[in-house]
Amino acid sequence: MANDLAEINEATAPPRPEPDPDDVKWIEPEGCPKCGMEVRTVPTNYDRWVSLSTAPARAKEVPRRYRWRIVTKPARHSTYPVARIAVRVSGLEPMPDDMVIPAHTVECQHPAARAKVEEAWRADRARQTWLPPSVEEYEDDE
Repeated sequence: MANDLAEINEATAPPRPEPDPDDVKWIEPEGCPKCGMEVRTVPTNYDRWVSLSTAPARAKEVPRRYRWRIVTKPARHSTYPVARIAVRVSGLEPMPDDMVIPAHTVECQHPAARAKVEEAWRADRARQTWLPPSVEEYEDDE
């Protein structure tokens, strides 16, 4: 089930390699294999990895499908943060000016990524224009 959810959310990035504890080299940020831009690879709340943008954006500038937040998890019975996980924003919609972390697909310059983002914008517009059936259809005829 986690694999299916990862495919839907495009959380299929490979995990970062664990650095050697004795290695003191600087760890460079990862780059997108398609466009070369800098990405932030973060584990999700269902044990998969997602490539996110390095800068937050307003919710109104990001299609619903690509909105994420980063949550810090404290150690058990402690207040010290030990992990950061990415959680997809869903359920309650954020306010238009709330900050979210967009998936890297939103800013990727690869043509396939651009097409996916345009499709997501069209789906958002279609969702906003859909109106529920009118109340008159359900009134009792007495």
